[in-house]
Amino acid sequence: MTHDTTAAPIPALRIARRIIASYGDTYFLTNLKLNLLVYWCQVAALRRVDAPLFTDGVTVGECGPVVPHVWEAYEHFGLRMVRERDEWQEEPLNDDAEAIIAHVVGRCAPLTAVDLLALSSADDGAWSRARAHGSAYVSIDDILTSADMRRAVPTHTLAHCVADVTHAYPNALRLLERS
Repeated sequence: MTHDTTAAPIPALRIARRIIASYGDTYFLTNLKLNLLVYWCQVAALRRVDAPLFTDGVTVGECGPVVPHVWEAYEHFGLRMVRERDEWQEEPLNDDAEAIIAHVVGRCAPLTAVDLLALSSADDGAWSRARAHGSAYVSIDDILTSADMRRAVPTHTLAHCVADVTHAYPNALRLLERS
C-alpha cells in the first residue's frame, strides 16, 4: 500500500505515536527518549527533504530539546516505559515521514536516553546554541546552522558497549541473569 509522499508538516504528537506504534515493542521508550527521537526525526527531515517534518515548537528543555505537546502527552509515565494501547492502532504517515522515522529509530533508538542526551546537547548542536543565546526555543534555523545537521551517531556509547559485551561474552550475561 502506498501512501502520499507530500512533505506537509505533521503534528509532532503523531510522529511520537507512530514511533510508539511501530517500535514500542522493540525499544524501551521513555518520555525523554521519545522526545529526543522526535527531535532527531526533525533533523533527519531537514537533511533528507529540506523541510521540517513538523511545525510544533521545540523548546530548550533542562537537559535537551523537548517538544511540549509530546512531553505533556506522556508526562504521566515519568521514567517508565511509554505504552498506550490506542497508539498501536495509529495510521501510517506519508512515505517520506515513515522512511525518516524508520531511519532515525533504527540508528538512535538502540541508544540509551543518556547517550541520546549527550548527542542532543553537544556544544556545537542546536540545543546548546539556542540555550547559550537565551532562547526558549530551538528554531529551524538553529538546527540548520548547527552540527546536528551533519552529526553521526557515536559508536562509543553505553548502548554500544553493552552490545559489544553481549556479542563477545553471550554466556556471561546469561549467567549473571540467573545469579
